Amino acid sequence: MPAQRLAIIGGGPKAAAIAAKAACLRELADLPLEVVIFERHEIGSAWTGNHGYTDGQQRLCTPAERDIGFPYDSQLADGLGSELQVGYSWMAYAIDKGSYGDWVDRGRPKPTHREFAEYIAWCIDGAAPVLFGEVTALKHRFERWSVTYNDAATGLPKRESGFDGVVLTGPGPQSKRLPQVADPRIFDGVGFWFPGIVAGAAQLAAQSPDDPVVIVGSGGTAAATAAALVRAQVQNEIIVLGNQAALYARADSYFENRAFRDPKFWSALSADDRRAFSDRLTRGAVWSNVVDLLAQVNTIDYLQGEAIEIRHDPVGDPAGALMVDYRTSADPKSVIAQPASVVIDATGFDPWWFRSLLSKTLAARTLGEGEMRTNMASDLSLPLMGAPRLHVPMVGQAVGPAYNSLMALGSLSDAILRPYVEAALA
Repeated sequence: MPAQRLAIIGGGPKAAAIAAKAACLRELADLPLEVVIFERHEIGSAWTGNHGYTDGQQRLCTPAERDIGFPYDSQLADGLGSELQVGYSWMAYAIDKGSYGDWVDRGRPKPTHREFAEYIAWCIDGAAPVLFGEVTALKHRFERWSVTYNDAATGLPKRESGFDGVVLTGPGPQSKRLPQVADPRIFDGVGFWFPGIVAGAAQLAAQSPDDPVVIVGSGGTAAATAAALVRAQVQNEIIVLGNQAALYARADSYFENRAFRDPKFWSALSADDRRAFSDRLTRGAVWSNVVDLLAQVNTIDYLQGEAIEIRHDPVGDPAGALMVDYRTSADPKSVIAQPASVVIDATGFDPWWFRSLLSKTLAARTLGEGEMRTNMASDLSLPLMGAPRLHVPMVGQAVGPAYNSLMALGSLSDAILRPYVEAALA
């Protein structure tokens, strides 16, 4: 059987799901599948609270049972679901840590982000080697990828070669869609969560008590930011400025949840319906428990509007007041200026961040984002003729709604590993 080698950029839940399933396939079917993980900071870095994106104290919106193997219905090998659940499930982790009984007695609470990061690290330990350092380039030759990275221990560049495919994971950096001035009173959805920054933002807001804190965005990051400011006892009014009509609540409903693991249901939808479903339930919705929390706070308000720019008033005066210019959908020609004591840009992250790792020629071929999404293969690889497989699950909504979330990590790992299992069996 020909050996198959897969590189994963980013040591998060997607990497854990793929590495764990590959380890089970090696054990059950003696398949020569090698997974190598490249991680810049630490395993689960987007969840620990040490590197932005979260303070680590928030709880997952999904239950713990929706872990790296869920829904445990893999067809890649006989007995794979059972092997994966025994060795890598949240239940197995809780038993190993001696906390299972307490977790059940407390009503099976959803893990905090930091606890989830610890679970991810537990799954990856022994399942796949991890090379720590920042990846700087992806190059291909003779149908194989090479990964260049700066070794975290030495700072020196290193290269690992011979990969049949590369999986790119992680939310990416803050998007740069919203023009804004440089100002210490402006934060983004990554840096806002670094240790001590939330408290610092609260102190800055207190210096202009008559001006609200403005959060730009209408998804989960915006809602989590508002909740963090409430916990920090910000006394200013908090305005969430989003381009949707409201903060839409995402309930834990069977009729919605089943779509994340039912390929027949998904394949019956048109491209427009798939996009609407993904926008409504993943990108533009907030879990109902968070919405319910915010609804109890009478200092939080929601405004519908599309933010245009964050600027100083007077324009060009770095000591001037902060203003957020926006338009409403009812009157898109008129610009409204909203004063702000502090602004948090929570408009989202850039899932196409990896373009800077590719050659100019290959990166240019990914610029047609609509075409890339529409023509993505079932294994979540981009349609890049002449290049080995480059899997990008964070933009895989057209293939399946679960692939850019935690809703069905077991289905994600199946989709990505299937071509390598088939090649190993050939």
